[in-house]
Amino acid sequence: MGAKKTKKANKAINLNDCLVLNKYFLSLFGKRDFRELAEDMRSADLEGYNEENTSYFHEFIVRKYVKLGFLNKDKLKEYDENIFRYVQHIGEGRGGLTLKYFQYLALLFTEMYLDRYFLDRENFVADLNNFLHEFNTKSDGETISDYTSDSLNKLAFMCATGSGKTLIMHVNILQFQHYFKRAQEYNKSLALNKIILLTPNEGLSHQHIEEMKLSGIRCRLFEKDTLQEKDEVLVIDINKLEEQGKVKTVSVDSFEQNNLVLVDEGHKGLSGNVWYDFRSRLSENGFSFEYSATFKQAIKEEKTKSEAEALAHQYGKAIIFDYSYKYFYNDGYGKEYRIYNLKESLSREQQEMYLTGCLLSFYQQMKIYQSDRGAFVPFNIEKPLLVFVGNSVNKTVSKDELTDVQEVLAFINGFTANKEKTVSRIKMLLDDNTGLLDERGQELFYGDFSYLQNLFKRDADSVYDDVLKIVFETTSPGRLHLVNLKQLGGEIGLRIGSDNEFFGVINVGAGGDSELIKNIEKGKTGIVTDENQFENESLFKKINDKNSRINILIGSKKFTEGWNSWRVSTMGLINFAKGEGSQAIQLFGRGVRLKGYGNCLKRSSKLDYHVEVPRYINKIETLTIFGVKADYMAQFKEYLEKEDMDLNDSIREFRLPVVSRFHDVKDKLKVIKVKDGINFKKQSKRLILTTPSDGFMDNLVKNKIKIDYNATVQSLTSTRSEDVKYQKDEAVLEPHHIAFLDVDKLYAELLQYKNQKAYYNISIEKSLLPEILKQKGWYTLFVPKALMETDSFDKIGRINDICVMLLKNYLDRFFKYHKAEWEAPHLVYGDLKSSDKNFIDEYNITLFNKEKFDEFAELIEGIKDALEKNRRLGKYEDKHLNFRYFDFYNHIYTPLISIDKGIRIEVSPVSLNSDEKLFIDRLKKYCDENPSAFIEKRLYLLRNKSKVGIGFFEAGNFYPDFIMWIAEDDKQYITFIDPKGIMMLEKNINNPKIQFYKTIKEKEAQLQPSCTEKQIILNSFIISGTPAADASAHFGVRRPEFESRNVLFLEDDDCIEKMMSKICLEC
Repeated sequence: MGAKKTKKANKAINLNDCLVLNKYFLSLFGKRDFRELAEDMRSADLEGYNEENTSYFHEFIVRKYVKLGFLNKDKLKEYDENIFRYVQHIGEGRGGLTLKYFQYLALLFTEMYLDRYFLDRENFVADLNNFLHEFNTKSDGETISDYTSDSLNKLAFMCATGSGKTLIMHVNILQFQHYFKRAQEYNKSLALNKIILLTPNEGLSHQHIEEMKLSGIRCRLFEKDTLQEKDEVLVIDINKLEEQGKVKTVSVDSFEQNNLVLVDEGHKGLSGNVWYDFRSRLSENGFSFEYSATFKQAIKEEKTKSEAEALAHQYGKAIIFDYSYKYFYNDGYGKEYRIYNLKESLSREQQEMYLTGCLLSFYQQMKIYQSDRGAFVPFNIEKPLLVFVGNSVNKTVSKDELTDVQEVLAFINGFTANKEKTVSRIKMLLDDNTGLLDERGQELFYGDFSYLQNLFKRDADSVYDDVLKIVFETTSPGRLHLVNLKQLGGEIGLRIGSDNEFFGVINVGAGGDSELIKNIEKGKTGIVTDENQFENESLFKKINDKNSRINILIGSKKFTEGWNSWRVSTMGLINFAKGEGSQAIQLFGRGVRLKGYGNCLKRSSKLDYHVEVPRYINKIETLTIFGVKADYMAQFKEYLEKEDMDLNDSIREFRLPVVSRFHDVKDKLKVIKVKDGINFKKQSKRLILTTPSDGFMDNLVKNKIKIDYNATVQSLTSTRSEDVKYQKDEAVLEPHHIAFLDVDKLYAELLQYKNQKAYYNISIEKSLLPEILKQKGWYTLFVPKALMETDSFDKIGRINDICVMLLKNYLDRFFKYHKAEWEAPHLVYGDLKSSDKNFIDEYNITLFNKEKFDEFAELIEGIKDALEKNRRLGKYEDKHLNFRYFDFYNHIYTPLISIDKGIRIEVSPVSLNSDEKLFIDRLKKYCDENPSAFIEKRLYLLRNKSKVGIGFFEAGNFYPDFIMWIAEDDKQYITFIDPKGIMMLEKNINNPKIQFYKTIKEKEAQLQPSCTEKQIILNSFIISGTPAADASAHFGVRRPEFESRNVLFLEDDDCIEKMMSKICLEC
């Protein structure tokens, strides 16, 4: 454990400082912080699967992280196949699912955990404790105790509301079942009693039942004395658990132990009450998964420091994945948010002005939505809803809450009944002259009503009349009427006058309605009260209906406990008490949820691809937050700051249009494509998986399938803190190995794999599988000699597993080889078109520094003006702050952008990295210094987008960063250029990306007949950002050998000259 270190006295307990399990898994990827891993993997280009149903996430992880030595390639492939199968299972009834990177990582971490938990627990404990000891030495908090074998049976997920934790839960069920059943094959005594899902209330129980049915998971609400079917999930409201069962409750001990327990809203009950004890007893000798967006806040709310510390340590060792709101938001998911936080407390008139501004903000959202509903349909925008909601609504309604509700109602009544005063306030808001100041001393609502100002030309009377019509469902001023809907228990309808439609509803819970009505009547506010004994249709339940006319909801506890609505666009805080941070973040998380374009969950400014976005959509994709009392906002802001979030007042987005030069191009630029209408799977003859033909065998011999089973064994037996070297034993399958194989199992697994990969044009015959395995020379197998003995069922089972790996790899290669062979005659040259996916229309730029807003806005306007007037920038490059914008005139659109280190600036589509920027600098310099080389030639450059641009499967799914054309009248040189660091490439000078310099020449000869008008010359270059000395040490070859393979070095001033001389000597 090492020497005891001095701890900081009175340091506040922070769960972030205790997340040792999460940090352990990040360390396997060479990362210390989740942001570093997110930066690598968040691109939408990595979402989805290739045609063999291998995820692009898997391909990226193998390419980038396996070389670090902590991850096993074959295991990762197995995990990826499992995840595909699980997602296919739960997505079948949902029309398919596509995982986001954070969902994939959460499931991948779980795969890795459960695999070792069931197969190699003792060594896993040792690995975790070695990491924990190192973690403790670097921490300035109290020492976290060691893991034990018995303490590994709980995993927790800290995921933001809206990030899909319900789907994660469903996959977790399938993951546990998979690994549990596999473990039973080796240990028949393993048993599982029940699968139980605990929810915080009955309403959520019913929601979970519906969701699990959609996911194809067998489930039912728990009922006493009813037998549970195999693999069925019992869903129970935790309030129904008691020490002694009664009529409506059940004894916790009746469930016995050895259960798989899933806990929704896992932060509830952490304060030492019986709920926490109940769920712990249910999962004793079993396993539990817990889910919450707010573990951090729940732990901070503990009564004593020692209690908080104990919980922080326990959950720090259990939380395998942290995707709390700060990560969710920074990735572009959910709405923007605007907090109307005031500098100081308010007078009565200022309070009225403040609430008028907040209501006007909501009205503006509704007006934008109604102006062109059709344009918002692809973005899944719902009709805006204003919600007044508090941290909690107790069984007995608090005086504070009733006071706040009365405050809201009195304001609405004043707004609708007193036109003159309201119009005066609206006028000041439209003129940016309210006198309400934010923390920087600026107008609180400055610039927020640009849409209304343009639409109504600052005519406050017209705005007022339209607010009455759109928000309050009336055409004339009038008094507010409260109608107690007696049959609905706790619902009060709101309308203006006695005959208009209800525009709002108060939901204060049973008993609260009568008390609120009495207080309103005592207050002499001018509000009219009434009751309706006959109305039996809930206004609250109809809020999500397409034709709902309810625009304002007040006081719904259900909003924080599972009520689902995508409508919430403005949130007013009432009864906002200190010490309830969990519910504060839950409130916020539910309000910022967004379906987004194509259900991608992202706001339109953060899409990873270009889509025509309706003007002012950002106003609707923003959650506006205000408080009935000024101190509520200060408290709410404090909770967000504790969440380590960027506060909204330090974020602003800008759009920069792009000028296309496509129509200025004087030549028809050629690109490589497969002929239209060609589809290998549908049009090729059906293939039978058999022993390799001569051509296929030649391909396999050159690129043998490699299975390193040693790496699998090492990962189960060694600790990361030891430097252990293993002698790798190379093995081959002999007849006696094949004689013991379970061919039925091989066939079943390979058939399932074929279906997962969608190899529909390949047939598998069971009798041929042993024949394939008998062939030698197509694989390299590293496995300890002892494991190749056939002296136990366990070893025979492992040999069977090895054969499954070999056959799956063989099937992949078989498909790819025959696909490439079949498509080769159908590749042609086509013309580059203006609709090509490599072109963009604009950049979305986000600046995270409020002090620089004004000067940056001025900069963007200046760039726009220059582009509009001249279709180009005045000079090659300029820089403001760390924002570089430049115009290489040969690039087919302008400007190009790169970001230096400095203040946080985000650009979408992604800006150029330093290697790409330096390449263009050097190319421009060459063109400027060699004008004579281009007297009869034209040079064009285009940035090539990953996954949607031009890629080369035979070069390892290679998408070079740039395409360069040098055009002559009778000749065109097309060069694919990739400026990049090369240390992450496979440590082999003959790897496919480097060898592409040679492969592309084969394509050149093959494709030339498809272009009769001119000769096409193809080339490929890697321009290495890695210095030559480092590259030589890594690959074991000298500079001349790199250059002979078209690998040049950016550090060389003459790298472009060398490239040009290789392309066309006369340059």
